Amino acid sequence: MWSAIKWLFRTLGRVLSVLRTLLINLFFLLGLLSVFIIFFSEKEAPTLPSSAALTLDINGPVLEQDAQASPRRLLNRWLAGDEAPPALTLGQIKQALALARNDDRIKAVVLKLQNMSESSLTRLDEIGAALESFKTSGKPVYAIGDYYTQGQYYLAAHADEIWLNPAGAVTIQGLGVYRLHYKSAFERFDITPHVFRVGTYKSFVEPYLRDDMSAESREDALRWLGQLWRHYQDNVSTLRNIPADHISPGKELLLSRFRAVGGDPAKYALEQGLVDKLATRHDMLRHVGQLAGWDHQAGSYQSLSVSRYLAHHPDEKSTAPAVGLITASGAIMSGEPGPNTISDEQLSRLIDQARRDNDINALVLRIDSPGGSAFAAEQIRAALLRFKESGKPLVVSMGSTAASGGYWIAADANKIYAAPTTLTGSIGVFGLFLTFEDALAKLGLNTDGVGTTDFVGAGLTTGLPKHAQELIQLGVEHTYDRFVTLVAEGRALEPRQVEAAAQGHVWTGTDAQALGLVDELGYLDDALAGAAELAGLPEYRVKKIQLPRSPRELLMEQLLDTNLDAAALLQSALPEALRPAGAQLGQELNTLSRFNDIRGQYVLCVECQEF
Repeated sequence: MWSAIKWLFRTLGRVLSVLRTLLINLFFLLGLLSVFIIFFSEKEAPTLPSSAALTLDINGPVLEQDAQASPRRLLNRWLAGDEAPPALTLGQIKQALALARNDDRIKAVVLKLQNMSESSLTRLDEIGAALESFKTSGKPVYAIGDYYTQGQYYLAAHADEIWLNPAGAVTIQGLGVYRLHYKSAFERFDITPHVFRVGTYKSFVEPYLRDDMSAESREDALRWLGQLWRHYQDNVSTLRNIPADHISPGKELLLSRFRAVGGDPAKYALEQGLVDKLATRHDMLRHVGQLAGWDHQAGSYQSLSVSRYLAHHPDEKSTAPAVGLITASGAIMSGEPGPNTISDEQLSRLIDQARRDNDINALVLRIDSPGGSAFAAEQIRAALLRFKESGKPLVVSMGSTAASGGYWIAADANKIYAAPTTLTGSIGVFGLFLTFEDALAKLGLNTDGVGTTDFVGAGLTTGLPKHAQELIQLGVEHTYDRFVTLVAEGRALEPRQVEAAAQGHVWTGTDAQALGLVDELGYLDDALAGAAELAGLPEYRVKKIQLPRSPRELLMEQLLDTNLDAAALLQSALPEALRPAGAQLGQELNTLSRFNDIRGQYVLCVECQEF
């Protein structure tokens, strides 16, 4: 019997060893294939046509910074036939539009937004400003699409003409914050949540303690949601020259108008002035082709993608003094970087690199983050303070979100810029632990043992005794007091002023400026100009700060990258009808999976992430 068991485990070990060897060899072959694709399958880019339209075909969200170029991504695109357009960054779109404004070959800009997922109003406003600048050339902007979601339509509103498929629709619903609540589920499964927080409006932990949103959180969310929604309606109303009730009518008015058009959403959009014309896909392409020229081989108008257009416009070399630019986008975490995260180690190295670079006269830190680990945020702040000791100006440009931990790292800047729709503030701290002692006890599983102090043994299977809970709460309160103090010192405010703006309150950029949390309203270009002014530079160039990495490091990083996105994994496993619910649950799982603070303390604004 014993020999049979040993044989079984020995056989399993050999099988696992063979499988491991096969997987390693497979990764190696994929790596070689990727290298071959990169170095041997690149073709010389064809010359640009003499007449074309620049097409903004945005796939997914508009990115704050470049997605890492990787052999794996190139391999995936090659295997997929390279059909999907690459994701675009805000900087790429703005640069292409600026170049196209004075380029006689570009006859128009076409917005193809059907594959664009919801992006923040802040980023869309920056693209909108670039479109308005392009339109000063006298060239038209066309939006063509089978349908328009709320975010897609917000960008399309900048077009001179919006064309819609007769079978399509414009969907404008409004803004909201909805989260799953777990209190009753935890009670049913005997899961014990241990929550520690400071800040009446620090609402992240509420779903673990309640089955609904508290009155305080509801009040806070409605305030900033209302401001963002008014901004959306005002902009669309001005751009389209239509009344606000054509954009977001009440339910009775909406239903009566829909009845009048027989329930036809495309006709409704046309009659309300949301679009200019209903046309088939072919007619849309022909319309653009009359101005930009026709590509008979492609059966479409002469089109230039943003990536192809920029490939023919390499960055011009300049000898002007440099303003450094670092982009920090994602949740703030400790350790090595992962997907959609800010690594305290990596960002600190970038900041130190900028400090030591004699070519850099000032630094702009672009922050797009809802926060994260309090420990990690403090490590980044320490690196920024070292930078300031060099005497070089430090300016922060807030993107869509710079809240909680995102504000922690911004507070010491010489100057802070935010967009009117930036979400910031959320000055509060929380800790969260789930324990399963009651659930295990029902299964007949009990933990017992001995320890030399009263703090040994507390954990997932034993729970947290009262003295441990009090100790953690004291630590959270200390971190909150430190947060308020560093903001007061960094912003030259009285602690009572910061306390009035704290307690977890989320503020728009407009409100944050009035409270003294932000210096000026503006976008990245304004922050760069402001940094140059502080450094006394009449002219400047922008120098992006990046850590040098060898081709070998890039290849091994991607081959060994085993990070899984919980939301994407859950989405792919669910039927189409269940995917909206899966997306919501997946977002919660992703947030929880990033909790790695060594003290279990977080400065995070989860509700800010969607805006």
